[in-house]
Amino acid sequence: MRSIGLKLWAGMMVLVMIVLALLWLFQIVFLESFYTGMRVSDIKNEGASIAKLLDEGSKAEFENKADAFAFNNNLSIELVDLGGNIVYTTGSTGFGGQMPMMRNRERVEAFKEVLSGKEVTVPLSHPRFGNKFMLIGLPVKISGELTGVLFINMPLAPVEDTASILKKQLIFITLILLVAAVMISYMISRTFTKPILEIKKISEKMASGDFSDRIKSRSKDEIGKLAETINYMGQELSKIEQLRKDLIANVSHELRTPLSLIRGYAETIRDVSGNVPEKRERQLDIIIEESERLSKIVDDILNLSQMQAGYLNLNPGRFIINKTVEDAVKRYDILSEKTGIKIIFENTGDIMVTADEPRIEQVLYNLINNAFNHTPEGGSITVKVIDGQHTVKVEVSDTGTGISDEDIKHVWDRYYKADKTSGRKMVGTGLGLAIVKSILDAHKALYGVESKKGTGTTFWFELQK
Repeated sequence: MRSIGLKLWAGMMVLVMIVLALLWLFQIVFLESFYTGMRVSDIKNEGASIAKLLDEGSKAEFENKADAFAFNNNLSIELVDLGGNIVYTTGSTGFGGQMPMMRNRERVEAFKEVLSGKEVTVPLSHPRFGNKFMLIGLPVKISGELTGVLFINMPLAPVEDTASILKKQLIFITLILLVAAVMISYMISRTFTKPILEIKKISEKMASGDFSDRIKSRSKDEIGKLAETINYMGQELSKIEQLRKDLIANVSHELRTPLSLIRGYAETIRDVSGNVPEKRERQLDIIIEESERLSKIVDDILNLSQMQAGYLNLNPGRFIINKTVEDAVKRYDILSEKTGIKIIFENTGDIMVTADEPRIEQVLYNLINNAFNHTPEGGSITVKVIDGQHTVKVEVSDTGTGISDEDIKHVWDRYYKADKTSGRKMVGTGLGLAIVKSILDAHKALYGVESKKGTGTTFWFELQK
């Protein structure tokens, strides 16, 4: 299997080789043909514009332009009439015996072709020195009729010398480019693949259950964004792993306690106090109480699982929120007497809301239970219903231990218990507030928590009137 780095390196090398091949082709192989074609085209265009001056009756201007054109471009120019007689000639390599090849067969054939109305270009060589020339023949027309031929004799520069110089240069350029391409492509491929290999390594660790490592990437490109996403995934998986451990610890502890009590008291009834009515009744009450507690733990787990799986179906209706809150508070009168924690309900009058009443009762029970779990003996719990313009706000406040800034971010997480080191017996399952969150989210209700360590905590939520 070829790596991305090797593919990237090979791709860059192929690109460099293509660029070098094009340089060699256009600068060496096709240089002469390109140069000749472009040069001939320019000379023909300029010659045609000069010949047009004769049609306009500007012979003097024609001669001036032709002289300047011939001098500037090292050309010879010859104007010949229809009988083959030279009317005008200019240029350093003009006729007069200096260019005998201009009177050879190629020139005669060119003259005949131009008389038929064509433009011709004929490559020629000096019979003695071998210099290369290009004979260009252009028709001269006056008032639309052919009156003569304009011959331009253009010497071709020694392109071979230029090509030889370029060839030597390209050899050095090729070597430098190849070395630079190898080094740069290697560095780029390393830069590109190094973070990918690190992502692969960290991902394999995460797959094996180790979420401690993070990818160290400072780049802001797509790979950097991928690294950030992997790091975020690791952070979230780490939280999930911690929640899983908390689930095992909390649920096993919560289930073990009532099961142990039920088994212990059942054995006691069987072996010791079965014939003592008073002891038997008290121990049976404990068995029933712990069974109910065990049932509540299971119900909470099932409820939360259903909610998080999307099976929470609301049945909204209209009801008086004050009455619902008051009924929920009254159910805690016995627990209030038992624990010495005072529970207070502050009412503001009957207010109608639209919501799922049984689910809102479940929210209230969980919040009040949570307040009892975190309030010491002699403290108080206050439940308020506050009338707003469009909403009703319900607050459950306690004078308990409060929640630290570190813990308050996690109070809505399932199986999370903030007061882990206080030594106080916690009666919850760690699911109550997670259930509250799920129900209020389903209602699209606003909710929150305000707390100060050592002072107390207030949980609140709002419902539409």
